[in-house]
Amino acid sequence: MLVLGSPTDSAFHWNDEPVVCGHRRFTHLRADGQQIAVPVCATPVAVAGLGAVFATYDGRVRLWDSSLDKLYWESRLDNAVYASPVADPARRAVVVASTGGLVRSFDLRGRPRWTAEAGGSVYATPTLLPETGVLVVAMFGSSCVGLRLDTGAKVFAQELPRPWYAQWGGSAADRDPYASPVTLDTGDVAVGCAEHVVCLSPDGEQRWCRDLGSSVRASLVAVHSVGTVAVATVDGRCTFLDSRTGEERGSVVLGGKVVGSPALAGSVLAVGTQDGVGFGVDVRTHEVCWQVPGAAPRDHSSYTVTPGGSFAVTTARGNVLGLNSDDGRFLWETSQILGLADHDPALDVTPIVAPDGNMYCGSYSGMAYRFRFRPRQDSK
Repeated sequence: MLVLGSPTDSAFHWNDEPVVCGHRRFTHLRADGQQIAVPVCATPVAVAGLGAVFATYDGRVRLWDSSLDKLYWESRLDNAVYASPVADPARRAVVVASTGGLVRSFDLRGRPRWTAEAGGSVYATPTLLPETGVLVVAMFGSSCVGLRLDTGAKVFAQELPRPWYAQWGGSAADRDPYASPVTLDTGDVAVGCAEHVVCLSPDGEQRWCRDLGSSVRASLVAVHSVGTVAVATVDGRCTFLDSRTGEERGSVVLGGKVVGSPALAGSVLAVGTQDGVGFGVDVRTHEVCWQVPGAAPRDHSSYTVTPGGSFAVTTARGNVLGLNSDDGRFLWETSQILGLADHDPALDVTPIVAPDGNMYCGSYSGMAYRFRFRPRQDSK
């Protein structure tokens, strides 16, 4: 997320329900005259004090003002965009990757800074290695590349372990990895793929590889404070690996399949199972500290953290739910009932909350939303 002259986190009531203060429907007019919805599959990039960058499934990338009424600029990639755009704060840029493998960096005026070919379909959100200025992109077909953030030049290309069922003709064997890689406290990157976690240096050298015995679909979470990486697998385990060696430091059995991605607030990791249960796990003791039914992420979305330190998550109900990070206590739940004709109010993607009091989200039915948190009386 890019932050431009943002207010302090205490300027808003982060524990109160945010309300819809702007919305927009993305559509495509077919040759036969029929208007169809263009899905929003990617979490937008919030530019605090300005608006948000939305990338849609028709390959279009747009910067809107915070009301979603004014369009600053629009561009288009070669193919659909599923992976979330990535903010590059050091260069005040946004990097977007398409399912066709095109990766492009835009400045905030919409001008392309560089374009690169990753070499495969991108569905997992890339990650930045800030210390070395490298963007790591994981691709279907079990591979990943490193690109220079200043020029787009390729730093490395690395093959990854394939799913066990690839050798048995698994129909979805080429649709891996889904999990987004993560930047570790060491400056290296951890990539979740097949049943493995692979740690690579910024130049692509393999540091370690850990076989967890079960598929990794959820994105990894780096726990910098204790030097671990949290990995949730489809067998319902959350395993903590040493970021330097890959050795197991601890694990938690959650009792349900995990495909939604966790998030970290303070010392609590929020992780949810497919049966709808959300868990809070202490990353120091590796013990469950809370458990809340109906608080898991919607399929293949993830938890996020507000500037106030609470969790927000798009649930199976299609609303965003706010949870206290310490005890999982209910804080708020959004509503998208707006009295619009032919309107599906359900949200589908991970929300992003900016420190200027705005939250942005979208849906597969082509809707984009801006929510507003209530300002405190003493804020401007």
